[in-house]
Amino acid sequence: MEWLLLIPAVALGLYGLLFVAVWLLRIGHAYLLATLESLELEVQGSIARVANRRQERAERRRMEQRFAVAAGATSDVDDDAVAARKRMPTIRRVLDKDLPRAIVRCMHVHLFAARAVGARYVSEIADEPECAGSRHRVIGIAGAAVELLERYPYLVEDELLMANLITLRSHIVPTCRGCPYLYHQVANAPLLCPTAITARINAERFRDDVQ
Repeated sequence: MEWLLLIPAVALGLYGLLFVAVWLLRIGHAYLLATLESLELEVQGSIARVANRRQERAERRRMEQRFAVAAGATSDVDDDAVAARKRMPTIRRVLDKDLPRAIVRCMHVHLFAARAVGARYVSEIADEPECAGSRHRVIGIAGAAVELLERYPYLVEDELLMANLITLRSHIVPTCRGCPYLYHQVANAPLLCPTAITARINAERFRDDVQ
C-alpha cells in the first residue's frame, strides 16, 4: 500500500516536468520565430541592396552613354533622348488637355445628373452609367499619365514632371477612387471637386461649361 502514497508525488513530478517542457517549447518557439523574422529581414535587405546596386549600375551606364554621345566619343544613337522626344508630346497632351478636360466633364456630368433628377446628395446619382463612367475615365487617364511619366527617361531631371507624377500617384488617383465630392449636398456643392482644385482647373472655365 505504500506505493499508493507515491502516486501524488509522481503525478506532481510529472506535472512539473510537463510544465518545464511546455515552458522550454515556448521559449524555443519564440526564439525560432525571432530567428526566422531576423533572417527574413536580412534577406529582404540583401535583395533591396542588390536591386539598388543594379539600378545604380544601370543609371551609371546610361549617364556614361549620354556623356559619350555629347562629347562625340561615340556615334551610337542616344536611345533615351529619342524616347524622350517621342513621349513628350503625348505627356504634354495628357497633362495639359486630356486630363483637365476629363475632370471638367466629370464635374459637369455629376452636377447635371443630380440636378436633373432633383437629387439632394450627389451620391444619389453616383452609380448612373454616365457618372460612374466619367469618374473611371478620369482615373484611367490619370493612371495612363502615371505610366507615361514613370517611363520617361529624364524624369528625375525634370522637377515639374516629377511633381506631376507624385501628385497624380499620391493624390489625384486615390482621391478620384474615393470621390469625396459625392457626399456633398447638390445645393451646396462647391464649384470644383478636390481633384479639380489639385489640377488647378480654372473655375471660370468650369462655370461656363455647366451653365
